[in-house]
Amino acid sequence: MKTLLLGNAIVDVILNIDVLPKTGDDIFCQKQSVTIGGCAYNVATILNHFDVEHDLAVPVGSGSYASMIKEELIKHGYPVHIEEQTVDNGYCLCLVEHHGERTFITVPGVEANYQRRWLDAFSGEQYDNIYISGYEMEGLSGAIISQWLSTQEIKNLYFAPGPRITFIEQETMERLFKLHPILHINQSEALSFTKEQDLNLAVRKLYALTHNELFITLGEHGVLHFDGENQMIIEAPKTTVVNTIGAGDSHLGAIIALRSLGYETKQCCEIANKVAAKVVSLQSSKFEEEYFNKGDFLCQH
Repeated sequence: MKTLLLGNAIVDVILNIDVLPKTGDDIFCQKQSVTIGGCAYNVATILNHFDVEHDLAVPVGSGSYASMIKEELIKHGYPVHIEEQTVDNGYCLCLVEHHGERTFITVPGVEANYQRRWLDAFSGEQYDNIYISGYEMEGLSGAIISQWLSTQEIKNLYFAPGPRITFIEQETMERLFKLHPILHINQSEALSFTKEQDLNLAVRKLYALTHNELFITLGEHGVLHFDGENQMIIEAPKTTVVNTIGAGDSHLGAIIALRSLGYETKQCCEIANKVAAKVVSLQSSKFEEEYFNKGDFLCQH
């Protein structure tokens, strides 16, 4: 099975701090690191680790950040499918507190200005799965991507709207929902979008919109899966949380990868939980190959 990942690669500037400063505060950063992240790139990293065939379609601009991203893509064997010389790529200031929770301040670049001609180079029918994240679905980019998706033959559309879900235009969301996406969303996002306080009610509301299965991550409590009839919660292994950057991306990446390898939904969730638990235990925002051993996650099925 082959997957098309539509999204972004971005430079992550990670600042480890004790706690977020209040207005007017002056604090010291305990540690700084720079890496390549972005939702689609994080998902691709997991697919690559599990040796699952995929194409990574992320815009690469022109400038210092774009050069870093292009070098990273080439290093890991990815062709640059989308190259735009008019503007640089963006970057993200990732503030990581002592308990591992992250806060993002994103400076958008070329990846926030999708063009229809970029997408017309791809054909949805060539893929078993298409992945999109919410960061590209705001504003004109979201309209362009959702309109293109509406013209394609799509077998499985995985949609991870993320914390910006309430900023996506209603027309774009309605267009996406008509494509019956498989939603991957966390509990806070699900409650916020549906304006519900009860998660079970939120689950039913989301299913009524998509008419397809959904995954709702519950942090240390694992993940909830609902297919319209059956609901199950698959618990997560205990871990020490160091850095939550990329946890959700890695979780969905594992689900897509494992389904591509023929695993059943419950097994996919169990292994995805293990992958995410490993990710949050690492200082890096990216699940580097040196920390990944496929045998630690795969089982007989």
